[in-house]
Amino acid sequence: MATPDSRKHMENALKKGKIPLAIDKSLYRRFSERDMIFARVMWDETFSGYRRAINEKEGTKVGMSGYSQEGYAAMNAAWMVHDSFRQAFSWENPKKEAVSLTQSTTKLGKFESTAVKQNSQIVKRIGKVFGACSVGITKLDPDYLFLYSHNRQNEPIKLPEGVKYAIVMLIQMDYQALKTSPALPASITTGNGYSRMAFTIASMADFLRNLGYQAIPAGNDTGLSVPLAVQAGLGQFGRNGLLINPKYGQAVRICKVYTDFPLEIDQPIDFGVTQFCRVCKKCAKYCPSQSILYDDDPTWESPWGSFSNNNGAYKWYVNVETCYEFWVKNSTDCSNCMRVCPFTKPPGLAHDVARFFIKYLPILDPLWLRLDNLMALFPWWRYGKKDNADKFWKGKKYLGK
Repeated sequence: MATPDSRKHMENALKKGKIPLAIDKSLYRRFSERDMIFARVMWDETFSGYRRAINEKEGTKVGMSGYSQEGYAAMNAAWMVHDSFRQAFSWENPKKEAVSLTQSTTKLGKFESTAVKQNSQIVKRIGKVFGACSVGITKLDPDYLFLYSHNRQNEPIKLPEGVKYAIVMLIQMDYQALKTSPALPASITTGNGYSRMAFTIASMADFLRNLGYQAIPAGNDTGLSVPLAVQAGLGQFGRNGLLINPKYGQAVRICKVYTDFPLEIDQPIDFGVTQFCRVCKKCAKYCPSQSILYDDDPTWESPWGSFSNNNGAYKWYVNVETCYEFWVKNSTDCSNCMRVCPFTKPPGLAHDVARFFIKYLPILDPLWLRLDNLMALFPWWRYGKKDNADKFWKGKKYLGK
């Protein structure tokens, strides 16, 4: 185990932005996807959410504020591409008739290029064309690959020889829909995000194969998305365990493509998130299941006693069991922590000014938190406040004109 001095050194380095992640290698282990809470639902009889679908109560919720029949219809439809066409993008569940998810399919010969900067620019441009709002590249760290997938428990995940880069892409969620969380419109933008993830990574992977290179698309499977996104310079860890991006806050989904195409890697960024999260705690305050820690400082081990937490990373650990239990009770997912995050704001000069000072003058963080709370009181801003679902269904934004 790392010594107290070495841990303190890493904590200070993380605090000063010198390292993006603090990992105690003597405690940290590659995580099994089977131990993720969504996989445990299928096999862990000791878990209270065992065999309980998130939408099992949708019939009893219809008619309640924010839970309409058309809302459930739209939510389920939003997931359709992701759930129905997994053979196009899931490396773990390929169908026999599907195209190869790793091998080249080009008929033009291999695109020979060692100009890594140019290659990266091409990839980022194409990623945005395919639907990503941000694209970052990092060298693949085996520690962030799952040890086992949820359906191949005795077969360790091992990527093909030469695959050493991860192209990480963010898919923007709809801010107005997200503001209705935990009601159904927020779940619609979640499902829509996953379906657009599926299209984006399937298309990016096939683009790389058409150039003559190996490409493995992955949504939440195969590897840990948030650490890879942090390493790729797309944001920092938030108190709630999710990525915070400097432009979009937490209103993003993460997907990635692993490849052997020669690329220039991006550097991690620090824009003051860790320090601000120490002060803020809004995600913890507004979590319906109180699954997020209030502690000022992160910890090296989970205090929740859940094997769905992987010890050894210096972060705030989330009680994923009580979080999932609320999802079942709510009959849909929940994005309250994302909604109330002060970084989750649309573009604007005032928000850019706040982000500038959070990055360069963290001593003022309490001031920006108070201002965020103040803005929540004004009806035309309502920062972090829950919008009524009727605003989604009857507002002018979605009239289609």
